[in-house]
Amino acid sequence: MQYIFKTGITLLLSMFFAMPLLYAKSPKDYFDSGYSNHLSGRYESAEKYYTKAIKKNPSYTQAYLMRGAVHHSLKEYQSALNDYTRTIETGADHFKAVAYYNRGLVLFDTGNYRAAIRDFSDALSYSPKMANAYLHRGIAKGRTGNSKGQLSDFTSAARLGDFELKKLLQQHAPHLLK
Repeated sequence: MQYIFKTGITLLLSMFFAMPLLYAKSPKDYFDSGYSNHLSGRYESAEKYYTKAIKKNPSYTQAYLMRGAVHHSLKEYQSALNDYTRTIETGADHFKAVAYYNRGLVLFDTGNYRAAIRDFSDALSYSPKMANAYLHRGIAKGRTGNSKGQLSDFTSAARLGDFELKKLLQQHAPHLLK
């Protein structure tokens, strides 16, 4: 009887201490919760979940990328730049393209147009058909006084699928699209 009691207690204690491990969230679980909050506009909550995912897996590139997007939305520009830079340093090429583009947007928003142009160019080196990178690089070039470069980038963006820009160019500068 005493053996059964000890075995029962041991089993019960083992289950009690194992429960937290059975219900522990994975980095992906935290990421998914962050993403859900992000899509719902709950940025502070999303940032906390992305951070938990990163703490559980410090090489979770997509979590850095998305946390950078949250920081950008919250106008926490330096934190956004840090997360995008981390993504660029550790991510696969498809993540690098998006991170360079997003970092370019942050730099643009802070008035650093020349650095934004470099990042948009780097994004295009990884993903040459990224119409939005051409569009935003063109806008940044315009802000630096490079109107020829601006028109060239606008033309590329229009050819790659920016239909509103294509419509504007067809109305005002159809010769650029030939």
